[in-house]
Amino acid sequence: MITVLAWATLLVCVTLTAIRIPSAVRGENRMMFVLFALISLDLLLSIEGPYMLFDGWLGNFNLCNLLLRFLLYGTFLLMGIKVARAFGSPGGERAIRGPIGLAVLGGTAVLTAAFFFSTDTSGSSVGLDALTWGPSLEVYAALGRFYPGYVAACLLPGMWRSVRNPGPVLLRAASATLFLGLGLLIVSQVFPLIPLSNTWLRPLINYSAALAAALGLGGIWLSKTVASRTRRAVT
Repeated sequence: MITVLAWATLLVCVTLTAIRIPSAVRGENRMMFVLFALISLDLLLSIEGPYMLFDGWLGNFNLCNLLLRFLLYGTFLLMGIKVARAFGSPGGERAIRGPIGLAVLGGTAVLTAAFFFSTDTSGSSVGLDALTWGPSLEVYAALGRFYPGYVAACLLPGMWRSVRNPGPVLLRAASATLFLGLGLLIVSQVFPLIPLSNTWLRPLINYSAALAAALGLGGIWLSKTVASRTRRAVT
C-alpha cells in the first residue's frame, strides 16, 4: 500500500512538473516549475529502488538520506516563500525568509549534518529503518522533520484565512487541500510517540502530506489560471 501511494504521489508530481514546462519555457512563473521538480526529486529519492541505486553510487552509507534532507529544506524554503506571497501573508514570509527564518534553516542544516556524520550510518537503508537507532539518529530524524514543520506552522494561518474567506470554489478547495498537507507535517513532529507496531503510519502520513501539498499547489495554480483567462474573456 505504501509503495503504491509513494509511486502514485511521484506520478502526480511528475505530471504537474511536465504541465508547467511550456509556461516555464515562456518565462512564466518558473519558480512553480522548479518547486514541482524539486518535490518530484524528493519523492524519487524517498522510494526504495531509486534510493538504493543512488546511495550505492554514493558509497552505501546513506549519504543519499542526508542529500534528501537538504533537498527538502530547499523545497520548503521555496514553497514557503511562494505560498506566503501568493496568499498575502507578509508575516509568514518574514518568518521564513527573514533573519529568524534563515537562522532556523541554517542551524537546522548544520545540526543535521553534524548528527549524520557523528552516527554510524553504514549499510544503505531507505528511511534508515535497518540501522541501529540511538540518541544521535533520533535527533537527526527529528531535525529532518523540524524545518518542514516550521515552514508549515508559518503558512497555516494564511492558508486558513484563504479557506474561510469567500472566493472561488476551486481556490478554496485547493487551499484546503494544501492546508491538510501542511497540517500533516505538523502531525509528523510526534512520530516518536507512534508505537513500533504502527510505524507504517509514518510513511503514510509523509506521502499523504506530499500528495495533498502537490495537489493543493496545482489546484491553486489552476484556479489562478482560470481566473486570469476569465478576466481576459470579459475584457
